[in-house]
Amino acid sequence: MDSNEVIEGELVEESGGPVAPGESAIVPVVREGGTEGVFRKAVVTYVAGMAPNSQRAYASRLESFLGWQREQEPAPFVAHLKQYVAYLRDARDLAPRSVQAHVNTIKGMLRTAAALDPTLAAGLPQLDLVKAPIVRGELQGKRLTAQQAKQLLAAPGVDTVKGVRDSAILGLLLTLGLRRSEVCNLTWGHIAELDGHNVLANLKGKHGRVRTLKLPVWLWRALTRWGQESGLDTLNPDRRVFVPITKDGKVLSYRKGMTPHAVYRMLNYYTALVGLPAVKPHDLRRTAALLSRRGGASIEQVQLMLGHASPQTTSNYIGESLDLDDNAVDYSPLRL
Repeated sequence: MDSNEVIEGELVEESGGPVAPGESAIVPVVREGGTEGVFRKAVVTYVAGMAPNSQRAYASRLESFLGWQREQEPAPFVAHLKQYVAYLRDARDLAPRSVQAHVNTIKGMLRTAAALDPTLAAGLPQLDLVKAPIVRGELQGKRLTAQQAKQLLAAPGVDTVKGVRDSAILGLLLTLGLRRSEVCNLTWGHIAELDGHNVLANLKGKHGRVRTLKLPVWLWRALTRWGQESGLDTLNPDRRVFVPITKDGKVLSYRKGMTPHAVYRMLNYYTALVGLPAVKPHDLRRTAALLSRRGGASIEQVQLMLGHASPQTTSNYIGESLDLDDNAVDYSPLRL
């Protein structure tokens, strides 16, 4: 690689070192032998097969718990877990949903440990004694307004090849609600025609769920233009759609594809450029859901677009809340 080929942000662990190709997320180091040895194997088994970002998140939660537990006085494991919930809530001041994520991850690891060592299975019913905070209807993340979304979509422009690429990426995030990992794994083989419509066919998301998404004409044209101007082999169905571009505008067609962290950095750049509040890629997924719903899409269609198993999850993404201008009581036929 030439010295002037400064590539967009690659994923870097908090320790500062790059993630080597194929390297899995950091796994908590615990002493071999006894229950802790089983826990170490359980952590490795539990996170195996997850997406890299999920591996990092789950392993970080488990590392935090196991590290905290080593510093505590001897006590039954369930007692430690109940104390840890209080620690997360009071000492670390985590939100209920974050505490819930930690507890559920730890319980999942323990069930994996019991599967690896059946002698631990008898203690699984004790996990019911540890209650994670119940979260209902809490608004999570941020959502852009329609005007803000239009500003962001127009930010890259289409005067450069990088602008063409970034406009297409933002279009996928803001309109179809793709996850950044799905954007990075998108191939030219996904772009197809079905019943007279351009679609992203058989897109694999979380938990192995596969969905097909309709491509708006303008977004299909943006992807087509990127393919033409980038010089990529768009006829190769296995070729990733998006690849890095150097600061001097050179398309690195020899690279396998972009990283999720590069998408994150790209979004930070454009939100700052147009003076929008800082948002994360997943906030654009929430924005896509909200704008589609407000535009008249049914909750079921938004659920299918996002690939959610539950309409409640979709409702949380949309952030549906009290609307006094269009309220349920307004539709009641009763009058005095």
